[in-house]
Amino acid sequence: MAAIILLAEGVQRQSYLAWMFQSLGFFYSVVLPGSALLVFLGAVILVAACRRPGVIASYLVFLPLPIMIGALGTVQGMIASYSVIAHSTMAPKPSEMAQGYSTALFTLLVGILLTFPSYFVLAVGLFARTLAWRPRGEQAGKIA
Repeated sequence: MAAIILLAEGVQRQSYLAWMFQSLGFFYSVVLPGSALLVFLGAVILVAACRRPGVIASYLVFLPLPIMIGALGTVQGMIASYSVIAHSTMAPKPSEMAQGYSTALFTLLVGILLTFPSYFVLAVGLFARTLAWRPRGEQAGKIA
């Protein structure tokens, strides 16, 4: 499954895309983009359908869902790295520990990066709705 690149010196290197999928694993490769897509679609629908800024602001509770899933991956990757140390009778190879560290760091990075589009849609939508919103009974141009 891993794509290998053969360098001029005969050293094999894994492609960056293959490394990304290997670092994330199947679970996080599916769950992180899926949660980010759900949050993004919810933000777009909410901004398009709702007129009150308070409803849009309440959706900010769901915004960090991909970041929380990434934080779960961080904890899981660190546990995997420390279990390599715990189950080793002598000093573990850095390559054995690198898989856990890459999962730990990369899942959180992907979660943060996937949150930016949703945050941007909610921030712009909330700003636009706040500027355009008028309480009930208030007419345009009249100050109570």
